Amino acid sequence: MKREIGKFTKKITKNLDKVSKKFVMDMQYGLSKSKSCLISEISRALDEKINLKNTVERLCNNLVRLTEEQRNIIKNNYYKEIKKYFGEEPVAIFDDSDINKEYSKKLEDLDKVIDASSSNKETVNGYHVCEAVILGKNEKQPFSVYSEIYSCKSKDFVSMNKYTTDSIDTVINVLKRKCNMVFDRGYDDNKIIDYVDKSENYFVIRMNDKRTFLFKGKKKNAYQEALKRKGKVKMELWFEEEKYEVSVSHTKVTLPYNKKDYELVFVYGLSEERPLILLTNRRIHSKEEVIKVVRLYFYRWRVEEYFRSKKQEYDFENMRVRTLKAMNNLNLMLMIHMGHMAMLIEDMDKKLLTMKIIEASKSLKRKVLVWFYQMARGIKEILSNARTGIKALEKIETREKEKQLYFKL
Repeated sequence: MKREIGKFTKKITKNLDKVSKKFVMDMQYGLSKSKSCLISEISRALDEKINLKNTVERLCNNLVRLTEEQRNIIKNNYYKEIKKYFGEEPVAIFDDSDINKEYSKKLEDLDKVIDASSSNKETVNGYHVCEAVILGKNEKQPFSVYSEIYSCKSKDFVSMNKYTTDSIDTVINVLKRKCNMVFDRGYDDNKIIDYVDKSENYFVIRMNDKRTFLFKGKKKNAYQEALKRKGKVKMELWFEEEKYEVSVSHTKVTLPYNKKDYELVFVYGLSEERPLILLTNRRIHSKEEVIKVVRLYFYRWRVEEYFRSKKQEYDFENMRVRTLKAMNNLNLMLMIHMGHMAMLIEDMDKKLLTMKIIEASKSLKRKVLVWFYQMARGIKEILSNARTGIKALEKIETREKEKQLYFKL
């Protein structure tokens, strides 16, 4: 397990200086063994024979010191490693989440966010997180390629759409081929639709109930039109690991603002109250094609599961670094660590190590759709048997003592 972490870290730290290489190696091993975003826990996992406070200070200093140029080197090396895990027409999923810092007061540019995990959607102190993942071709595990923590109160803040367009650009640059982009209803925005259209990629976006379209030249509300249909196409869906039997129908519509034609898909059966409304620029001519659009949208659940695993398994919301720069650098280290786990999962049939990790996790379920929980627990369990840290795998330069001449007087 140590050797696997070492080999992966050496690849993503290529062209970095020695100090930065050692820091990334320490963070990757520390996150793996501690299963925590707390710097103190990561420091304990390193098992260094020095005062713990010194290790904590070194890691914190390096989090702040990591430059944008170094971040880009790490990310580009990481993108090179994960490219081979994507299929011919990959699925990219975009999500806007949040970090709850309800009790914090001293953090940089502390913002107000809606806590999505609370039942009454309370507004609390926190930060926004823009995430973009691409699904692997074999096990459909999410590989994060863009993850930014931001605040609307920052001096350099432009707009939320700026982070969304940056995430779309990142996906395009990583893949360099046509893909399917999936968005939830928070992205129901004319600017986003135009931006993806111009990139010549496919999209599937969930629509708000208040949206109006031109149905055969007449302006009508999408939700009211959905209620008039029943859904002729029957299909089965697995959503949040539960099986649903749903019915689907579709129709051609025109967006009033740009006069372009799209397909509108209605999904019935997931909720007794409201049908699901999806807009796509894919052309639908058959039953198989409309089913494909619905399945593409429901892959979106995997990015939610990915983000939930960050919060539950790594205590992501409990990170205690104070500046946004340090938070984003810590988030980058976690993104790369989880990308490494996704690589191991995608090679499940080829790597005995992956099977041993899952076996060590002692999971109740033998087969799941998203494996991050089992992988995180299994790696921690394996590394808990380690008597030393990762230092033995790091090439640390040791200088010979200077030879001093002495003269007898």
